[in-house]
Amino acid sequence: MRRLIALGCLLLAPSPSAALYQGTADLHGRYPAVVAIGTQTEMLCSATKIGARRLLTAAHCVVDAQNGELRPAFEPGREIVVNQAPVQRQPGAGQRVTVARTLLSPEYARGLKAFRAYKAQQLLAAREGDSPGSALPEMTVEASLKLRLRLRYHFAARYPDVALIDLRTETPTIPTLAVRAVAPAPGDEVVLVGYGCAQPGAKTSGPVRRGWGRTQVIRADAINFYSMAGQKQDGAPSLCPGTSGGPVLRQGQVIGVNSVVYGLNARHGARSNMAVNLAPLADWLDSAH
Repeated sequence: MRRLIALGCLLLAPSPSAALYQGTADLHGRYPAVVAIGTQTEMLCSATKIGARRLLTAAHCVVDAQNGELRPAFEPGREIVVNQAPVQRQPGAGQRVTVARTLLSPEYARGLKAFRAYKAQQLLAAREGDSPGSALPEMTVEASLKLRLRLRYHFAARYPDVALIDLRTETPTIPTLAVRAVAPAPGDEVVLVGYGCAQPGAKTSGPVRRGWGRTQVIRADAINFYSMAGQKQDGAPSLCPGTSGGPVLRQGQVIGVNSVVYGLNARHGARSNMAVNLAPLADWLDSAH
C-alpha cells in the first residue's frame, strides 16, 4: 500500500515526449537506421532498427499514458507505419508493417502494474466518496482523477523507459545499428539522434526533420544517464516535445534510448537530457531474441 501511495505522487501530470532540438538536420541520410514510427493518422516517436525485424524505442511511446496499457497500434497483428525519410512531411507516410510483439523492460512492466493498481484504488475511493473533491468544479471527482492520474517523466526516472518492437514485416531498405549495452562515464561524448521539433514547445503536426547532435554525459545511474542540454550548455542538443525513442550513440553504437527532458520542462527547454542506460538491461536484451 505504501508503495502504491508513493507511486501516486509520481503520476499527476501528462507525460512529455522528447525529440532533438538544436541538432544538425540529417538531410543527407547520415543515420538511416533511425526511423519515425506512428499510425496512419499520427507520428508518434523515433526508433532504431537494431535487428532484421526489431525496433528499439522508448516504452512511453508504445504505452497509453492515461491507462498504463499498451497502445492498440502496438499489439500483435496490428499495423504501424515506419518511415526512414530524413524529413517527415505528413503522418501516415512510409511503409506499413505488422507488429509481431511489443516487449517492455521487466521493471517498466512491473511499474505499470503498480500504476494500474493504484489508479483503480483511487477510482474506487472516488466512487465510494472517500477521496478529496475535484479541483475542477465542472468535473466529477472520478473524471478529474482519470484526467490527472497519468504517467509522467518521474515514472521514466524510476523505471527503464525502453521497449522492443518485433515485426512480421521485412524492411530491407532500412539498415541496422549495433547495440552495445555499456554504461557511459561522465565526460564521454555521445550523439543524440531523433526526429525533432523546431523549438521547445513546438508541435509536430507539420514537417519534422531527423537531427543529430553531439553532447557530453553528465552522470549515470542504474536506470538512466544524463547529458548536457541547451539550458545548461549553449548550443547543446536538447530533447523537446515531438518524438522519443531515438538512439544515443557512442562510437557509432547504440548505448541508450532518448527518454525525456530533465531539469526544467519540455516547453522551456532542459538542463539535461535523460536517456535509458542499456547496460543493466544487457541480459534482457539478449534473452528477448
